[in-house]
Amino acid sequence: IRLEDELRFDFHTMTIPSAGFVWCCPYVVLYYAEDQKVRGEGSTEYALIKLNGEIEEQDDAAENLFSMKKTDTFPGWDVWREKNKEGMECSIRLRRKGNRVRISTENLGIRIENTTILKDGQKEVFAALTGDQIALTDIRVKY
Repeated sequence: IRLEDELRFDFHTMTIPSAGFVWCCPYVVLYYAEDQKVRGEGSTEYALIKLNGEIEEQDDAAENLFSMKKTDTFPGWDVWREKNKEGMECSIRLRRKGNRVRISTENLGIRIENTTILKDGQKEVFAALTGDQIALTDIRVKY
């Protein structure tokens, strides 16, 4: 989805039964590609944020100010992983202002906030949901 000012992804996620690691979870990726596809033609990946609270930075075209906190409701990693296997609702909010994109979400006691500062002057930026060993359903995009 092209990110202009603000958008929100609401969706249902479930890890597949054989998934055994906490990084088997949904991800949100912030990127540019000529063909608009994740890792597509002429792509630049600015941030890949895993809902378990990890970030992967792949390119020098952006700076990421990342924060992950476990809240009082965090049940521990074993329960977190099992709840993901049962399935859960998630919401990710993205806001763009000039060359800054703020991403925020909270799920099962993991609060994530990231500000991506785009350094390459790219005017078009896209956001996508992806993940490792998961199913995403009932995806709702709100502008």
